[in-house]
Amino acid sequence: MKKLKKIITVLCVSLAVLLPQTMKAEAEMVHKAWGQGYSNTFILGFNNAVGSAINIYTLKDTEASIVHHTGNYKGINYDMLEVMPSETTFIKVDYMGHAEWLNNIYDWGLVSEGYIRAGGINANYYAWHTVPNYGQPVGALRMAGKWTYFGSEPNVPDYGSGYATAYWDRTGLMKLVYSGEDAVNGTGWIGEKVESECAVSGSYTYIVEGERKDLTDGYGWYAYHSNDYAFSCLAQKEDGTYYLINFWNGMRDEKVQDFLLDELHAYNAIRLDGGTSTSMCYDDELVREAEPAETEDTE
Repeated sequence: MKKLKKIITVLCVSLAVLLPQTMKAEAEMVHKAWGQGYSNTFILGFNNAVGSAINIYTLKDTEASIVHHTGNYKGINYDMLEVMPSETTFIKVDYMGHAEWLNNIYDWGLVSEGYIRAGGINANYYAWHTVPNYGQPVGALRMAGKWTYFGSEPNVPDYGSGYATAYWDRTGLMKLVYSGEDAVNGTGWIGEKVESECAVSGSYTYIVEGERKDLTDGYGWYAYHSNDYAFSCLAQKEDGTYYLINFWNGMRDEKVQDFLLDELHAYNAIRLDGGTSTSMCYDDELVREAEPAETEDTE
C-alpha cells in the first residue's frame, strides 16, 4: 500500500510539472482565422474545422529559419509563414481522418521523437455540408509516402476535373500536377500520381515552374479570376523556401499572381481551401516576427 501511495505521489508531482508546460505551450500558439462577413480582416481563434493541415516541424534545440510576416498588398491583408527546409526543419501534410480544428491537427509521432510543431495552415477542400461524408477530403492526401483514407476510401487524385495536386518531399522542389478528366480537349484521363512523401490537392495553380499558369484551365471548383472571400495558398521559391499564406479577403487571381511573382519570386504555387476554413497557427517563441510589409494600393 505504501508503495502504491508513493507511485501515486510521483505521478501527481509529474502531472503538476507537465500540465503548466502544456498550458504554456498552448498559450504561445497564435491562432488566426477568417471572420466571414468581416471585410479584409481576421479573428483571433478558429472559426471552423478544416479538412487537413500543412504544418511546419523543427527538431527541438536546433536552429530553424521560420518567419511570420504580416502585410498589405494593394489593399489586401495577409499573414504568411516563411520556412527554409533543412535536415531538421520541414513541412508536411497532417490529417486526422476527419475534419478537426487546426490546432488539433498535428503528428503526435513526430512530437514524441523530439520535433516541435512550429506552425501551420489549413490545406485541402473537404465535404462540409454532407452527412455521413462530412469531413471527407476532396482529392489527394498523402503522408509518409502513403495515401490516407477517409473510412475505407483512399484519398487519391482520381476525382474528376478541376483540381491540381502538390507533391513534395522533405527537401527539394514540390511538383504540381493536374489529375482528372480533360474537359477542354475531351481526351479522357490526364495527369499522374507522383511517388512522394506528401501530397495535397488544392484548386487551381497560380505559378508553375516560374510562370503564370493554371494547370486546370480554369475548371476549378470556384470561378477562376474571381474571389470575394479569404483563402490559403502554398508557394515555393526555386531555392526551396516555402510560403504558407492566408489572404484575408477577396483578391483577383491576377493580383495574387503579381504578389507571388513580384514580391515572393515564387517558382510554384497552388491555391488551397478558403472561406471560413482559412486559418493559421504558429508558435511565437519559435517563429521570428518580421516587420510588417505594405505595398502601395495601386492597380
